[in-house]
Amino acid sequence: MLAVLFLTQPLRAQSQQARIDTPVPERYDGVQTTDDASIEDLIKQRIEKEWNTVGISRFKPELLRTEADYARLSATSRDVLYEASFHLQPHYYTRASTGPDTNFHRYAEQPIMYYVGSARTPLALPVVSNLSKTLSGDEASYTLHIGVLPLPDYTNPDSMRYYIVIERVIESNHTDNSVRLERFAKEFSAKIDDPVFLRLANDPLAKGAYIVRMENGSVLDFYDDFSRFIEEHIILKSDKLSFQLGHETISDVSERLSIPYSVAQTCESKVELLSVVDTAHPYTIVDTVREPADYLAEVDMSKFADGPYRYRYTAIDPESGKVLYTETHEFHKAAPITVTNGSRIGPGDTLEVGGKKKDWAGLLNQTVQELVQERVINDRISSTLSESEKEKNRLEAIVLANKKSSIADVHARAGFGIGPSSGDNFFIGIESNHPSLAFDVSFGWLYGGSNYLSYTKPQNFSQIFKSPSSLGFQLTWIPVKYWDGFVEPLLGVANYDEWSQPATPAGTSSVALLGWEVGVATEPWGEVHGAAFSVSYGAAYPLGISSGSTSGISVKANVRF
Repeated sequence: MLAVLFLTQPLRAQSQQARIDTPVPERYDGVQTTDDASIEDLIKQRIEKEWNTVGISRFKPELLRTEADYARLSATSRDVLYEASFHLQPHYYTRASTGPDTNFHRYAEQPIMYYVGSARTPLALPVVSNLSKTLSGDEASYTLHIGVLPLPDYTNPDSMRYYIVIERVIESNHTDNSVRLERFAKEFSAKIDDPVFLRLANDPLAKGAYIVRMENGSVLDFYDDFSRFIEEHIILKSDKLSFQLGHETISDVSERLSIPYSVAQTCESKVELLSVVDTAHPYTIVDTVREPADYLAEVDMSKFADGPYRYRYTAIDPESGKVLYTETHEFHKAAPITVTNGSRIGPGDTLEVGGKKKDWAGLLNQTVQELVQERVINDRISSTLSESEKEKNRLEAIVLANKKSSIADVHARAGFGIGPSSGDNFFIGIESNHPSLAFDVSFGWLYGGSNYLSYTKPQNFSQIFKSPSSLGFQLTWIPVKYWDGFVEPLLGVANYDEWSQPATPAGTSSVALLGWEVGVATEPWGEVHGAAFSVSYGAAYPLGISSGSTSGISVKANVRF
């Protein structure tokens, strides 16, 4: 059995050497480290330095969701030999005191967020021939520990700074022995949300610094036997944390409800289960103070009835009590899939009828299975009907929307009106809802008289058919509708032809008028069906004669069909 025991020479941190190469190396500045400091110690020292440099009041921590991946490539062929993900865990650092009395009563200071994680990889790979002979049974592992501290970039708001600590360790696969080969720290800037590609340099250190003696007495030169054959890369991916409520998942078997959510800052987090029947008594799943990170709320739904539910996530500022974020989603709980019991009825329960055995246990088991299948089919049909109803409502909404955005939605209408140029008239026409246009043809009698014609004035209303007559063509436009058509401003143009039996042979018997009108209409029962009314003021001008214009108020009422 082989295991890592010790280094033949003491290892010193080589932070002064460039251990991470990038396409823009001048952005990276080395950071001095000591051998006895841990990754968290180095990060806390860097935080203290940042506080002392910019001041606690000005320092605003970056709150990120960070991932890191490791890739090992062949130095010659550049084939990918191994890849792994760092298991990064969020940590927090603050100067405020914490303890039993303050754990759930947050301070005003936002804790500083950083990540620490590791990726354990195989040390022996077939491509490295001499190493494979030394560690043919893969008795050791090669582990990288990483610490990531995001810092704000005060000069460029679109960028941020990374403070990275990387540590290389060889660990035994059979014992607890381990040897730390080196540790170094780097600081650089990068754009927010852009992936960062780091290449770990494989330059050899001082002779013997990488020599590791195994438990069987063999010796491994880390550089000559391993590092010079490979290229190592670390890819960092970060994005800013935000308040977010994800979509739930509910198990078909255990009926366990899982609700993912994210926290953007230190806050009081509350996840509640809401009934659509009893909205006054929500069921609280999570109610506690959270640091920025991704979380998952879970609850057993087996004790709740089937049907529609809602869940709500609320983030509250712990000091002021102000609601920072809230969102509600809906879901439906259906009957779970039933797992039938595999046991059978004993042999003594099998009956003989007419000399032929009937397997009642098998029949019972078959009946139970058929019942379960029918329940599943019924649940699926119910779900399908519900989805079909939703789809039907969605298609109806699309059709109505298309009707509202198309000029093809045309209706006929008829009505009566009173006006200075059209007289006491009735009219028929057509109209479209969107755009709201109407074209009418009217026929009326000028019982009140005409300013342009020679005629004998009727003595009473029964002689209305002897009064001057009018034939009109009106085009009306309603540009906008308020309160679902309750108030509608209108504009209109019209052409009227008036004629009469002249009182004198030389009198005027006909005249053409061109008019306009402005006013307001109303559709109290909706724009598609029902009745509509309008009141407008307008004027008409004669064509071909020198008489002046006629103005006045017109009133109309119409129905659609």
